Amino acid sequence: MKRTPLPLTVLEPFADHHNEDPGFVVGLVHPYLVEAWQKNRLKYRESLALGYLAGALDKHGYTTTSINAELLSIGPEEVAERLLADPRIRLIGISAKSQRTYRAARQIAGLVKAARRDVHITLGGVFPSAADGQILADCADIDSIVRGEGEYAIVELAARIQQGLPLREMRGLSLRVDGEFVRTPDRPRIRDLDSLAFPARHDLREMLAQNARGSNSAYLVASRGCYASCTFCSIHQIYGDHNVVRRSPESIADEMQAVKDRYGVSRFSFVDDLFIMPSPNGIRWVHDFCDLLTERKLEVNFYAEMRADTIEKSLVRRLMDVGMHRLFIGAESGVDSVLLRWDKGTTVEDNDRALRELREVGMAPHQINFGYIMFDPEMTFAELKEQYRWIRDSGYAKVQHLQNKMNIYWGTPQYRRMIEQGRVDDSALGDRWIYTFDDPRVNSFEPAFRRFHRRYEADPRAMAVLAAREAFMERVLEDRTRTPMARWLFECLGQAMRRVDQADRDAYFYLFERLFGFLEDGETLPEGAEERIWQELEPLLDALAADAVLLKALADSVLRITEEQDADAARPGTAWHAGDGETDRTVTVWLAEHAEGVDGLRVGLGFRGDDRYDHSCEVVTFPADGDREGIVTRRTPRAQEILAGVSAAPVTAGGGAA
Repeated sequence: MKRTPLPLTVLEPFADHHNEDPGFVVGLVHPYLVEAWQKNRLKYRESLALGYLAGALDKHGYTTTSINAELLSIGPEEVAERLLADPRIRLIGISAKSQRTYRAARQIAGLVKAARRDVHITLGGVFPSAADGQILADCADIDSIVRGEGEYAIVELAARIQQGLPLREMRGLSLRVDGEFVRTPDRPRIRDLDSLAFPARHDLREMLAQNARGSNSAYLVASRGCYASCTFCSIHQIYGDHNVVRRSPESIADEMQAVKDRYGVSRFSFVDDLFIMPSPNGIRWVHDFCDLLTERKLEVNFYAEMRADTIEKSLVRRLMDVGMHRLFIGAESGVDSVLLRWDKGTTVEDNDRALRELREVGMAPHQINFGYIMFDPEMTFAELKEQYRWIRDSGYAKVQHLQNKMNIYWGTPQYRRMIEQGRVDDSALGDRWIYTFDDPRVNSFEPAFRRFHRRYEADPRAMAVLAAREAFMERVLEDRTRTPMARWLFECLGQAMRRVDQADRDAYFYLFERLFGFLEDGETLPEGAEERIWQELEPLLDALAADAVLLKALADSVLRITEEQDADAARPGTAWHAGDGETDRTVTVWLAEHAEGVDGLRVGLGFRGDDRYDHSCEVVTFPADGDREGIVTRRTPRAQEILAGVSAAPVTAGGGAA
């Protein structure tokens, strides 16, 4: 597809620049945040930031070396070693997508500069754009900060360094000149996103080569910017305004087709801050996008992020018809006073209505996720209880929602608000503000919750749940094999995962209720309260781990299971139905012996109850040793090994289980 040249107003005199020097190479780095290792295991790790920078440089003839340390799970030492292995690298751009990645970026810069003082090291991203002066004062090994969008800037920076031209004449750059801090005028925003080169897909190619998680899905950008003014959000620091700039549907469809043709990938995740704009033009864009996917017969699946007040049934149905299989809602709170304090611009009724409409269009629970901030520094004890009860009763609670604490990002409206209140940010540069809570009972509750959360995450039983969740994602959300799965098997997996998820959050629900009870009559927890809660939860955690092992076994072997018409023909590796039709039926799965040595499980399908989760199909039974109505159960040595240390008792706790 023909690309428009970079605008002269942005790149002059480099609009027509084309690098002809093979000895000038640009290194691009996405650092690895060690603290997020568990989260990294469950998410896709393609870096679109590196992809867009590499695409822009490639378009202008530059050779690039991209190192996505998050994808490779490598620390600063190995990143620096890889960069230093190529003596042609003259410019290194480090994408600091989050505040905490600055620490890794600083370490990489120091290691590289210790060996090569001639390399120019620049940082880009939201945090560097906001804290440019502080970063350059803090780290002498970082030479410059690219503020705002980086595609045109990295090309101009490379050209100026290569040609020995003065950097202070470049817009959107912060640097030192003769030891003094200089911030050049801002660059204008990129208004024509269609003019950008498609992002290079080095990460996707690497993921496919490794058969790694997420290799069947690619990230996409449809727009940049957000009109909202949420106090906790830092996105406006990189764009400088509240305008939303969109790509054309044709450009997005072209990129989807290119990724499908080259990599065989047809699943996409839009990373826009706001996929639907609640304006006539925004709604028209969505319909044009859907019309184009239909016209081109682009068989794709995609994920998108939306505000609660932009969810509308007919629009969601249109998007589902052309492949939207999951969505994210920025709900954030279930308390109106909290939403008002955060300048969210939405209400609890908006959130409730969005969930009602998504249920009515048939979106399953695993297809819906949303942002939710459980704790903020000004939250009262009454607000915390209301915040908890809304997410609990919503039917879509995840443990992550329950543990989220507002991050006070440097320079955001929330940051300024806290400074105006006389609070002091004594965190190290790049670290999140560690704050206390105004309400003394919240100030007792949150640290106790955090201690439990850390203890649970380090427990082997939690690791069994993590492994089960990974296996489920492999089969239901990814299925790289492209092997068709019978609908009833898909439902079995979904119900088994829901069973584990429910028991997982039940443990946290219990913790919340007990901590609330302890703090009703006092501002501090009584001595021994936290250990007492942990001991009370031991049976549920044991049962949860046993369930998780069975779920993983089912996910690992589900594509090898065959269906029999009745139990008389049952054998290892088969499943069969019972019941009186679509509204009342049970599937019994007898797992093959090679399925981690675990026996089988029984899943009820088609039942609809009124449990507090508002979910259908809640009856899931994981049998332990002994006969269970037609399923011969047994334990192999491997099964005993897996279950060592965790209880294999039948589960009676956990929402809706039989």
